[in-house]
Amino acid sequence: MIDVTEIGRRLKSHRGGTNMSIDAAARSIGISRALLYRYEAGDIVKLETLQRLAQLYGTSIGALLGSDQDHLTNSVLFFERLEKLEAEATRITTVFGPLAYVLTGDHYEDALFRALAASEGNEDALTTGELARLRRVLRRRKANLREKRTHFINIVPATEIERFLATGIVAFDMPAADRAMQRKLALKEMEHFIHLLTNPPMGVQIGVTRKPLPTAGFQILVMKNRTLLVNSPFRLGEPLNLRYGVATISGDDQAVRLHEGLVARLWQDALTGHKAADEIAALIKARRD
Repeated sequence: MIDVTEIGRRLKSHRGGTNMSIDAAARSIGISRALLYRYEAGDIVKLETLQRLAQLYGTSIGALLGSDQDHLTNSVLFFERLEKLEAEATRITTVFGPLAYVLTGDHYEDALFRALAASEGNEDALTTGELARLRRVLRRRKANLREKRTHFINIVPATEIERFLATGIVAFDMPAADRAMQRKLALKEMEHFIHLLTNPPMGVQIGVTRKPLPTAGFQILVMKNRTLLVNSPFRLGEPLNLRYGVATISGDDQAVRLHEGLVARLWQDALTGHKAADEIAALIKARRD
């Protein structure tokens, strides 16, 4: 049975992810503002119109119907979509390295956008408008975690932390002086990470695994009526990638169960608390020596 209310919610969410007004979206597919409003309110469903909206929003009609995966090739749209989903979640599990952006220190935002700004002029660089949208959505993601105090589990591979300490955030061909500064900022960020390990915010659990990740990393978002699996090639750490790849958001039960099993296996022997902090401190010391 088709849930038109859920379809309406998805339509509104996808439109929000494109930053399009309801007037602009309706005009783009040749319908009235009032009709699109009825679609988003969950009053009606017409497959031909949904197909045109799916093409406009860069998704699939199956994703709007809730019957398959949602694929996104634009990193800014992906993070805008992710922020809305995270705001609904009661528990978020992130298996990703070398850091989860929502747990980074205040200085990390400046370091990230300094690296992104350094890539200006490169054909793969984000535009000024995209950078402004990305900064806004990343700030909202942090605010959501802080204000909602969502249960947040983060598993980080030690190998990716070690690589991050060696390189910092690198965007394209940075001057040697900028690379040295990024490595210093990486050290500072990992000191912040040690503080989180020994003094975690309410609802936050962090584990450091010595096992390499068998995937590029993933998230599991548990919501009131559904659980979603998020796989993304887009990275806000090392290696920095905001231009290439396809992110997938799926509600497939089998995929979710398999990844939940992987989380359990990784967490079973992950280092936590002071043991994890000692592991990271040793990596920092080795880098400084």
